[in-house]
Amino acid sequence: MPVIKELHFNFETQLILWKIDESEQELLQMVELPEAEKEKLNQRKSAQHRIEFLSSRASLSALKISLKDLQFHEHGAPFLANQKFCSLSHSAAYAAAVISDKSVGVDVEAYRDKIVRIASKFRHQNEEFTLIKENEVALLTRLWTAKEAIYKAFGMPGIHFSKQILVAPFSIEDENGSARLVHLDKEYSFSLHFKSIINGELCVAIKNN
Repeated sequence: MPVIKELHFNFETQLILWKIDESEQELLQMVELPEAEKEKLNQRKSAQHRIEFLSSRASLSALKISLKDLQFHEHGAPFLANQKFCSLSHSAAYAAAVISDKSVGVDVEAYRDKIVRIASKFRHQNEEFTLIKENEVALLTRLWTAKEAIYKAFGMPGIHFSKQILVAPFSIEDENGSARLVHLDKEYSFSLHFKSIINGELCVAIKNN
């Protein structure tokens, strides 16, 4: 069964987490791609990238959303024709789709040791809690998924992760968190929902204001 988790964070927000086990041909049989989506698929030359693309669309379809309703803003952020917000994410092993009545973002990432080397590019100076050597890769991966999900939920390109987004301290056992983003002298708050998965992390961010 490709859907390994369906989560309802509240009455407004639903998530599908999909374990990617299928071939490209199997996924093509599961989804009905509109012409615009077929064109995007054909632009992906890597077989793995095509599978990840199709898995994210299969995740959205599992939420009973027609892919004909999937649209994109000029800067690439997805939205739905029925006025609901949505967000998509995928890694080599997982895909995820979330829909909500509020601005929402999702990110799923695999653990990689190199995240320690690039942490300074996305870690805020006040996020010292991620400097703990124990579980460092997991903590930093979770921090990255939070910031990527916030970026998607905010929907504005050009946000600087290490300067404009501050995530409140969390532990790897936490399921919920919070964060704030400052843009043009205005502060925005976000609710975070964490989930550790096999060899990775997932985060959903919901914009509060």
